[in-house]
Amino acid sequence: MANDLKNKLKNIPKLPGIYMWKNINSEIIYIGKAKNLYNRVHQYFNANNSVKTNELVANIHDIDFIITKNANDALILEANLIDKHKPRFNVLLRDNNNYPYIILTDEKNPQLIYSRNYQKIHGDYFGPFADEEIKKYDIYKLLQRIFPLHKCHKVPKTKCLYYDMGLCLGPCINKIQPEVYKKIKTQIFDFFNGKHKQLINYIKNKENEESKKTNYEMAKQYLAIANSLKHIVENRVNVVLKKNEAVDIIGHYENKEYLSIVIHSYTQGKLLTVNKQIHELYDDVDETISSYLSQFYTNSQRVSNKIYMDRKIILPYDLKLNVPTKGKFKEIVNNANLNAKHFYETNLLLHLHHKNQTRDAFELLKATLKIDTLNLIHAFDMSNLFNDAKIGVMVALENGYFNKKLYRKFIIKDQKSNSDVQYMYEVIKRQYTRMLDEKVSFPNLIIVDGGIPQINAAKRALTELNLHNIIPIIGLSKNKQHVTEKIVIDELNKITLDKKSGLYSYLFSIQEEVHRFAINFNRKKREIK
Repeated sequence: MANDLKNKLKNIPKLPGIYMWKNINSEIIYIGKAKNLYNRVHQYFNANNSVKTNELVANIHDIDFIITKNANDALILEANLIDKHKPRFNVLLRDNNNYPYIILTDEKNPQLIYSRNYQKIHGDYFGPFADEEIKKYDIYKLLQRIFPLHKCHKVPKTKCLYYDMGLCLGPCINKIQPEVYKKIKTQIFDFFNGKHKQLINYIKNKENEESKKTNYEMAKQYLAIANSLKHIVENRVNVVLKKNEAVDIIGHYENKEYLSIVIHSYTQGKLLTVNKQIHELYDDVDETISSYLSQFYTNSQRVSNKIYMDRKIILPYDLKLNVPTKGKFKEIVNNANLNAKHFYETNLLLHLHHKNQTRDAFELLKATLKIDTLNLIHAFDMSNLFNDAKIGVMVALENGYFNKKLYRKFIIKDQKSNSDVQYMYEVIKRQYTRMLDEKVSFPNLIIVDGGIPQINAAKRALTELNLHNIIPIIGLSKNKQHVTEKIVIDELNKITLDKKSGLYSYLFSIQEEVHRFAINFNRKKREIK
């Protein structure tokens, strides 16, 4: 097991949540749930595991996890993420999201409905209820008895047995005032929001009555329902919101010199994406968070209806920030903060290790290329699919680290261009023509993805701008197996890279970032078409 993974596993919290095993390419290969994350993830490395588990363990390179408030949340989140990522080692569930809900319908004469079809019925949804400890259908039947809403599929024209039993207000024969339904609705919401004492007392009384009648089986059923009710109100669900809600929950944790930020992104009401980062604190906490979120929403192009966190900060682009002081969103924000804290505790050593590796590799790159000053690097890549959606991109590194504020995207304007080499010429010329016009500082190094043809295309563009003697260019060439192999300076100067070296890892990370940026831009461009 790699030392980075060992260090993470030592600090996994003993809390409920989901865990995601990843392979060496950072692909999610298995998603699981746990009431105790620490205990569960360590079980994978026991000697007496099955052949299938050992096959999974052999592919494990890294782990990520999300803390949930309770086991019910973990079950639902696991199903949502399996459905999204479809990891190869997971047994796909037939009905990943078909956990039951109790629904208070939105109609003139509302009723309570038990359903597994989320948002097929108009109304207010309570749930989903995934935990096997919750006797959800028994609770539904109990609520049906307590709240006298109509029970028939459609309101009949004559009274029914439910009315005679006192279980229905009888909208079939009575005109029910809206205030009556409003009061019942408030009582139901109060119950699911934790104000359950009156209902629990009612059930306890029923349990005592049955015990006095020596009807112990019925008393036992009431006790089970009471325990389920307590379980629901003490563990309200945090992983499903209203349908069509695109909501971001920002969690953060600061400790002296470092800040951990977690963004939980809900799409279509479901928590499907988590972004996590550790940052050095060179500035005020609010300024650092604001700067990070500005970059996040600029680069991800994520559109959120609402953003929630526990502190008021200034956000750009008319993003609406909410600071909840109570209720469901306050609880969800608190949980995001808890995730940020544990992400910091499990990843700080790894962050520092990578930072040191990056610094050392950056110094080695300067020495290898004999460049004393390397404040700014530009790296370029081109992308197209059958010459459709022709694009180019540039990523930037300041003092060895990526700076997403300086990233650039290019849509190829010359429709006669039909190769990466021609795209490279156009993109390089446009980028540095703009920089000349704006009179900004040029990079100390240009990196192109490719060999001599790409380098020559870039040099031709710089020559036309009289910049060929100002900005050095290198290419990163691949072998026949499409694996990066050499730094190419010109026809006579090529440096073979040691694939085990820090320099190789550093240059490979630059290639991966610029390639990722290009592929994402290409995909979005084709989606627009």
